[in-house]
Amino acid sequence: MKLPVHIRRNGEVDNELVNVSKSEGDELVWYSTGDEFTIEFPITPFNDYRFVIPAGGSKGSGPVRTDAPETKYFYNVTNTALAMSADPGVDIKH
Repeated sequence: MKLPVHIRRNGEVDNELVNVSKSEGDELVWYSTGDEFTIEFPITPFNDYRFVIPAGGSKGSGPVRTDAPETKYFYNVTNTALAMSADPGVDIKH
């Protein structure tokens, strides 16, 4: 299932913590209605740790890696234009 996360101009998101099911093949899709944003995971449950969401566009995370531990992962959201950031999270469940 594709789980939407909408990013506000200040870098905050509408879902502060998203429950993602590894066994169901869930993935996140980040949406920006305004500026370009960069998502970065210090430790990632996905194949990539960095995702660029184009201004007015969206970007999917892809499914959770099969070897990713079931735990919470936090990520940074940076507004490329304003250099503002926030740090929401993802909770990986079986």
